[in-house]
Amino acid sequence: MSGSTFALRVAQGVGFTGAAWLSGNIAALSANSVPAIISSVREDNISPNVACKQWRNMYEAGKTQNPPIAFATASSFAYVAWSVRQIPRSLAASAAYGGFGMYVAAAVLTLSIVPYTVAAMRPTNNALLELAESKGDRVTSSAEVEGLLGRWTTLNWARSLLPLAGGFAGIAAALL
Repeated sequence: MSGSTFALRVAQGVGFTGAAWLSGNIAALSANSVPAIISSVREDNISPNVACKQWRNMYEAGKTQNPPIAFATASSFAYVAWSVRQIPRSLAASAAYGGFGMYVAAAVLTLSIVPYTVAAMRPTNNALLELAESKGDRVTSSAEVEGLLGRWTTLNWARSLLPLAGGFAGIAAALL
């Protein structure tokens, strides 16, 4: 196997696994973490402000971890797109073009978690962060916090689908 073929296969592997891992990591917050916080408010009587602080800690960890993973994954897909566009035209010329476009789509979809977070999730994130930072000078109801956490969970589920779609696009490109 030539060096460039090996590099291409490694980049594909990084792209596929990175997109799948990122999607799962993001989805786990909606499936496990936030519901656990909401259960703590309902069943363990933790204060809504403490719930917001718990959410903030989870959010900060994800904000630190996920964008670099998305960038590395998208970079892998972009490298593969760049590589397959250089493949000499053959009987599968349309497949090579399709592969290029699909790998570009995989890169864009995976990296789109960042603009999605900014555009779609910022108001909810900011409201929760503001509640987490309040020093008891604002009375926060459980219903308000549960509503915000519920909205965040829904938006985050949608965000988790972006790298998943990117991974599927990359796999589809590899199968062309």
